[in-house]
Amino acid sequence: MSAGTRADEPGSGDVSRGRMASWDTTPPGQRITLCMIVRDEEAILGQCLSSASRWVDEIVVVDTGSRDGTIAIAESYGARVGHFAWCDDFAIARNASLSLATGEWVLCLDADETLEPSRAQFIRELVAEGRGPDNRPRAYTMVVRSETAHGVTDDLQIRLWQHGAGLEFAGRIHESLVAPTGSTIGVMPTNSVLVTHTGYKPAIMEARDKVRRNGAMLDAAIAADPDDAYLFYKHAQHLVTDADYAGAVGSAERALELSASGHASRGALGGSNLADTYRTLIAAHLALSHVSAAVVAGERGTAACPDHPPLWTQFGLALLGSGAPDRALIAFQEARSRRDMPVIGAIDRGSAGWRALYGMGEAYLELKRPADARASLAQALIDAPSHPLIIRALAIAEEQTGQVQTAYDRLDAAVRRIPGDVALRRALSGLLRRAGETTGAVNALAPLLDLADVPPEVYDDLADALEAAGSAEDGANARSIARLLREPPTDPVDEVSHA
Repeated sequence: MSAGTRADEPGSGDVSRGRMASWDTTPPGQRITLCMIVRDEEAILGQCLSSASRWVDEIVVVDTGSRDGTIAIAESYGARVGHFAWCDDFAIARNASLSLATGEWVLCLDADETLEPSRAQFIRELVAEGRGPDNRPRAYTMVVRSETAHGVTDDLQIRLWQHGAGLEFAGRIHESLVAPTGSTIGVMPTNSVLVTHTGYKPAIMEARDKVRRNGAMLDAAIAADPDDAYLFYKHAQHLVTDADYAGAVGSAERALELSASGHASRGALGGSNLADTYRTLIAAHLALSHVSAAVVAGERGTAACPDHPPLWTQFGLALLGSGAPDRALIAFQEARSRRDMPVIGAIDRGSAGWRALYGMGEAYLELKRPADARASLAQALIDAPSHPLIIRALAIAEEQTGQVQTAYDRLDAAVRRIPGDVALRRALSGLLRRAGETTGAVNALAPLLDLADVPPEVYDDLADALEAAGSAEDGANARSIARLLREPPTDPVDEVSHA
């Protein structure tokens, strides 16, 4: 470890520092050290340590420069606290925490993670199981559940392993465990332990400026290792979050190219990461309105990774956008058929649940099969009971099957609950207009006219409602406004004075 980056531990001669009371009663070979790296985590560190302390025999917390009460909180839980001079490299920092561990097993958590209480006890059962396949050292995955801007994802990650196996972290950011050269480790997939992760919530990401920080670190890491397929995959994800869709396409394609070349510095992408790269590529193309390219990416991805539900759902969205509802329906059904498969890598549970059902409903509507659409969308609403997209589509299906009052009641209740939702108000206005309730149709749209940025489609709908009500002149004015909103802004002409 280079100078200035080691973990210095006060009182390092006292190896008992950080050990829990259970150290003396846990059978040798089964003692677990919780290893963490932290910085300015006083608001959340206690929750993490409280969830884990009774299931481990030693706590090691390496601080990378906290200015708040983080260290005091760690010490209050009996942790051995090390100090690390931050050098923009997560792997080196994590390896510094490993260097202070004296247990035979390592459990790795971050401050924004907690062990699910009802499942944490399985950690003890895992370490007591004996050696792995072919007598190799063992490592176990855990389910890491994160709430993101796009829904809840479950990700199988190695978080528990035998400390003497020589595993270390590699990668400046989005670091991963690697075995010593010439050796392997028996990774045992298990869903028994659940880790809840809050750090990807949009408000937290914004408050802690994680997007900007991660972007800068990814750029530096790629510059240092331009042959790392995994870094380009994560870079593509980051660029989608940052709305740089063209850049995301380039990084995703580079990740795929490196992975297939056989020369990627960290090896080829694993199956889940490969599928997620294709999913990210489809999403970026769709954001750029490159629908044909999105469909091609979906065809490539599902051929290479046929058992990944989120990829099938993303492919279905591309097919819907391309005007191929029949093929889209098949893609969404493929996602649904894999909903009970074991979790492999990062899985958005909604992708094989309500998202796929919603996609099926939209495809059925395009195929003029409203009864089938209603069945799929009603099922989707069970999983996501307040989602406005599902409510809107289900109301359309109900209207088309003659359940006009049911559709109206559903939309009216949703608009009262979410009064500023444009799609819901447009759907309610359209239903009222088709039912001959033209005044109600106009009134449903009126609150949207106070928005700072009114979509032109709102004025189109308003024109339809006003004309249906017999106000042709007002309808024409509304259409004129819609046309003006669609016209691209023109640059102001500088006035030039002539002598």
